[in-house]
Amino acid sequence: MKLAFIGLKGHVGTVLAGVKLLGDVEVVAVAEENLVLMASLIKKDPGLAKAQTYEQWRHLVEHTTMDVCCVAGESGQRFEQLLLLIERGVHVVSEKPLVTTLADLERLRNAFAKSKSQLTMLLELRHQPKNARMREIIQSGAIGEVCQVTTQKSYKWGERAEWFGSRARLGGTIPYIGIHSLDTIRWVTGLDFLHLAAIHGKIGRPEMGETECHASVLAELSNGASVTARIDYLRPAKAGTHSDDRLRVAGTKGIVEVNEGDETISLMTAEKTEHIPFGETNNLFVEFVKFLRGGEVPCITADDCFRSTEIALRAREAADETKMVALTPMHPVRG
Repeated sequence: MKLAFIGLKGHVGTVLAGVKLLGDVEVVAVAEENLVLMASLIKKDPGLAKAQTYEQWRHLVEHTTMDVCCVAGESGQRFEQLLLLIERGVHVVSEKPLVTTLADLERLRNAFAKSKSQLTMLLELRHQPKNARMREIIQSGAIGEVCQVTTQKSYKWGERAEWFGSRARLGGTIPYIGIHSLDTIRWVTGLDFLHLAAIHGKIGRPEMGETECHASVLAELSNGASVTARIDYLRPAKAGTHSDDRLRVAGTKGIVEVNEGDETISLMTAEKTEHIPFGETNNLFVEFVKFLRGGEVPCITADDCFRSTEIALRAREAADETKMVALTPMHPVRG
């Protein structure tokens, strides 16, 4: 199987780790306009050493025969890249979100529905062992029916490339990092989103340009449960970890939660409080390749990619326009 990379930003380490685990996937080409970044990663990872390199991603698409492409460049360029790959029948592992506008999402959906490509997205929180075990606990009925979900995703801003400060190039904080929280809620609970309201803003952080330093999403799930998602780039530079992720799900019979740095999941019911070890997960890219070779449907399907992108973009819309938005029921992209 031949693999190419358009962009080497974001979570490409997951794909490169999967390449090593599989052993029979060849990285044939890499396109990255940041030549320093490309040289650094090629030096660190032997799997990239024999790849043909390009500075312009269009040259890669025009001159490369590939089975799968990992698309991990700037968010604002992704629609055009995905569209060209899908039209050629190439399978895709995409960074998140798929696109940065609802109009482009609809155009991509229509193109994908007519193509032979398969698609997954680097929504890595689904493959974190703690979240996989949270899902198992909730789906087992241990906390009863889900009533309330609270999440937090707090990051350091640190040193960021110029494109992070542009709405057109990044897409905004809710689509870029909030999508992780919103997708995780949907996955662990098994419930979809019905209504979204949100607030985001830029307070005293001129170095972030057009990008919001904070956002809060309030939502209703398909069973009537309430959601609060806190998202920010306000974590102090001297904090011990880059991120501070938290997830709490309260149900009719109990509460389950896990926070950054925890070694177990806390499950509290009327009978007892338990501390449950994390589960085990597969590598995201390995799972996708096995699916392409006739195996089980991956954890992150094409429908998930489109739906989670839609939810994140509609939440950004709610924040931009200070309104509550209603989501239509999800329909499979391919019938």
